Order: sequence, then C-alpha cells, then structure tokens
Amino acid sequence: MSIQQNFPAISPSLSLNFARSKTLDPRITFTRTSTATRVNGQGLIEVVSADTPRFDHSYDPVSGTVKSLGLLIEEQRVNSIRNNTMVGAVSGTSGTLPTYWSAITSTNGITREVIGTGTENGISYIDIKYSGTNTLGSNFYTDITFDTGTISASQGQTWTLSCYIKLISGVFSGSAFSSGPFLVLYGAPSFNDNSVVSIGTITNQSLISQRFTTTKTYANATTTSASTRIGFTIATGATIDFTIRIGMPQLELGSFATSVIPTSGSTATRNPDNASMVGENFSSWYNQSEGTVYVSSRFYADGGAGQLIFQIDNGSNANRNGITFRNELSGNQIRPFDVNYSASPAGFDLWTHTGSVINTDYKTAYALKTNDMAAVTNYPEGSQGLSSSTSRILQEKTTLRLGSGISNVNPLNGHISQLTYYPRRLTNDQLQNLTK
Repeated sequence: MSIQQNFPAISPSLSLNFARSKTLDPRITFTRTSTATRVNGQGLIEVVSADTPRFDHSYDPVSGTVKSLGLLIEEQRVNSIRNNTMVGAVSGTSGTLPTYWSAITSTNGITREVIGTGTENGISYIDIKYSGTNTLGSNFYTDITFDTGTISASQGQTWTLSCYIKLISGVFSGSAFSSGPFLVLYGAPSFNDNSVVSIGTITNQSLISQRFTTTKTYANATTTSASTRIGFTIATGATIDFTIRIGMPQLELGSFATSVIPTSGSTATRNPDNASMVGENFSSWYNQSEGTVYVSSRFYADGGAGQLIFQIDNGSNANRNGITFRNELSGNQIRPFDVNYSASPAGFDLWTHTGSVINTDYKTAYALKTNDMAAVTNYPEGSQGLSSSTSRILQEKTTLRLGSGISNVNPLNGHISQLTYYPRRLTNDQLQNLTK
C-alpha cells in the first residue's frame, strides 16, 4: 500500500540552496563596495574582497565540526578602534603595545610583558602577561585601552564593544582580584556612564569560540566619547601571574556586534551586502498570479524593528510581499506581510515567542494568491504555526531582494541557507510539510 505525501507535485521554478552549494546563482546581482570577513569552511575567519558574497560557517571548537550557514547579509558598520590587527606591537618587558593602545608598564610590584603576536583561527592577537605582587598598599586598578584617541559618542547613542579573549596560562579570576576582570565600555569624560561584562570565565579553548560583547546606550548628556578597555583590580598584597590573548577588538555604533572588521591604523567601514534579482532574471521564474516561497534562515542578532528575510516588490515599498522578523512588545515574531495599492498594509504574525530566537534555524513557507494567502513556520520549540489572510489582491512584481529592502532598509543581519519558489499557491498541508 502506498502512502500519500503532501509534498508539492510540481517542481520549483527557483531553487537557491546557499548552505549546500556555497555559490551564487548567476541571475543574482550582488554588491558590497568593501571587503568583509566570514568564517570559511575550515573554521577560520578570512577576508573576502569587495562584491564577493560571503558563504558563512559556524565552528564548534569542542567537536571540531564546521557547519555551513549559507549566505550572510549584514548592514553597514564601522569599527572605530583604529588598530585591531596589532600593528606596532613589540615583545619584551614591558614591551610595546599595538599602535594607539595603552596600559601600565611595570609598577607597584606588577610586571607587564608583551609575549608576542600572531594569528589564531584567522584572528590577529597579542599575548600580554601580568605577574607580581601588588605593593601599592591598596587595591590597584589597571586596564588595557584599545584606542587612546577620541571616539565621538553622545547621549542616546547605542554602542557595542566586542573582543576575542583567551587564557594562555595562569588564573584570571578569584580572590586576587577585588573587581573584574571585565570588558568595559566607558562614557567619557566622566567615566560613570558605562557597561561591563565579566571575562573571568575565559578558558584555553579556541580563540574564535570566546568573543565577549558589551552594549551601552549612553544616558548622560555630558558623554562626548567612548572608551574601550579590559579592566581589573588587583587586591591589596595579592600575587598574580597570568597571560591572556586578546584578539581583534571592535567598537560599533549599534546594538549588537557584527562580523569582525580588521583595522590597521584607521577606522574601517564594512558596507552593506546587496543581493537581488530583477528584470528577466526575475520574471523567468516568478508567477504574477500565484506562488509559494519557502525559506530557511537564521538571525545572529536581534535588530528590533524589523529584519527582512526576503522582499518581492516592484521597486516601491507601496507594493511588496515578504517575511520579516520583528521584536515587538509582545515578543519575537515572524511576520509575513503584504502591502499593495488596493489595500492598507497588512501583516499576520505566525507566532509570538518571548525566548531567544538568535542562531535558531527557521523554516517558513508563504503562499500568495488573490484572496487566498497563508504562511507557516516551525516554532523554536519544534511545533508549527499557521496564519492566513484574505481580501488581498496581488499586484505585479519585478524584483526579489534577499536579506534587505529597498535602499538596504531592515537588513537581515543573519543567514539565508535556502530559498525555493513554487509557481503555484501550495495547499496548507503542503506548507506544513515543507517546514517540518
């Protein structure tokens, strides 16, 4: 006896499997007018040239496995730390720190040594050792500053500091430290408008697996600049002996850290990723009267107002369909939307989830036909949600955009592993099967 399956009987007219193929369909126009970084198939961070798509990976240092994540789409960001590739560092006691960095030399019984520089997992690093007994007669605060220049910041701005950190030898926590160690983002000049994250949990595991981040929205009207540091306070009379590895610190204007941006003497900008199909490259597979889009994607950060997985439009935001992730007051939502000239904007929420949605694979299918639209997605918990919308009239479309809208609005800041288009409105049962 045969078993009837509800998978589509028709073949897709467009099949993009970025995670498997790690190539770009020639019909896709891709631009990014700067270099950028990705994690390659060997689990190493590498720089790719301008206008080169990034097929990104995750690396598990425990198992040593590398997972293909698909096409990475990010917004524009600037690394305001001018030297995170350790240019100018010289080994020795106290040694020479990278250009624009600063820290104490040897004082109050504590010796600082620059052990050396190098590259681990594609990450430029410096190894710094502190040893000795605190003879100050009181707690001794010290820090390592990543950039001694003025990084302009102001009240209301949100900044994120990130850094790869690894313990090479010794102990970097415990009773010898009266406070810290921590990664700290200060608001200057008052230094009382700050954000810290503990880094006392660092281990000798791979450097790429230990990226710490801290985010601060400056509240003080007196804040005029941002200061980036690793700080710790040695207790009175305490003896320390440790070596830490510091890799590619980054300071960005934004609420989360993005892929690392190398700098070697000045700030650097990674421009936005653009991927689209237009003209005959679009019309060759798109059915104007009905169709279904299946997409598998993940977000590495919560962008808040909206992060587009894809958008299909006619060059205007007044006529578009797509799927976005939104963080609303009621929780996190996957929202298929339809906007057209004949009706007001409409979206229907597939699910509302109050837990983390970061680095979770989502499978979503969105079927569109006049007065007959539906969408389904797999929940983070493994079940599915189905919502539908009626009284909608499809308008002619001309363009597919991957991971952002017109003029790079609502960037995905995440990965698209697969996108498939069927030139028919699939049944609800078929939508459910696609997203299992």
